[in-house]
Amino acid sequence: MKDYHTHTPGKNGGYLCSVSRADWEAVAAAEEMTPCFGVHPWLAAESDPARIAFDLDEWLVRYPQADVGESGLDATPAHKETMEQQRILLQVHLGAAYRHDRMAHLHGAGAWSELLTLLRERQKRGTLPRVLLHAWNGSHEMAREFLHLGAIFSVGLRELSHPKASIRYARIPAGKIFPESDDHPETFPRAVALLSLLRADLT
Repeated sequence: MKDYHTHTPGKNGGYLCSVSRADWEAVAAAEEMTPCFGVHPWLAAESDPARIAFDLDEWLVRYPQADVGESGLDATPAHKETMEQQRILLQVHLGAAYRHDRMAHLHGAGAWSELLTLLRERQKRGTLPRVLLHAWNGSHEMAREFLHLGAIFSVGLRELSHPKASIRYARIPAGKIFPESDDHPETFPRAVALLSLLRADLT
C-alpha cells in the first residue's frame, strides 16, 4: 500500500509533499513518487501568494502527474497569528488544484471547522477541487461533512495511536481513508498494520 502523505521518498511510493517553494525541485526528481507542489501554512507569512500562484500553474503544467500540497490552515497557538496569510495562500493552492484538476493535500490542525466552511463555499461556487485531509483527527460527525464534499483522509501512527482512533476511523467508508507516514517514514508499516486492525476492508 502506498504512502498517502510523506515528506521523504520511500520504497512504498505515494504522495511526496513539499513544505516550501525551495522543495519543489527535489520533490519533482524523486523516483516512484507522485510529486505534490505547495507551501505549508507554517510558512504563509514569508510567502508571496502571487508568485506561488504563478509558479504553481507553471509546475502543474510541466508535471501533469503532480498534485497540490502541502497546504491548508493551522490555528494552533504557534501559528494562529498568521491565519489571514494562511487563508490567502490556501485559496491560491485550491484555485490551482481546481484549474488543473488535481487533488489538494490539506493540513488542518486546530482549524478543521474553518477549513470545512471554506471548502463548502468553494463547492457552492463550483470551484472545489478534490481534497485529501492529512493527519485527520476530527470527529466522526465532521468527517461525514467532509465526505459530502468528496474528501478523502490519511492518518499516521500518531493519529492511530490516539485513544479515540477506533471511534474516529472505523466508520469512515471503504476507499476514503489511507495510511501515511508524514515526517517519519519508519512508522509507515506500523501505521498500515494499525489501520488494518480498524478496517477490515484494508486487509
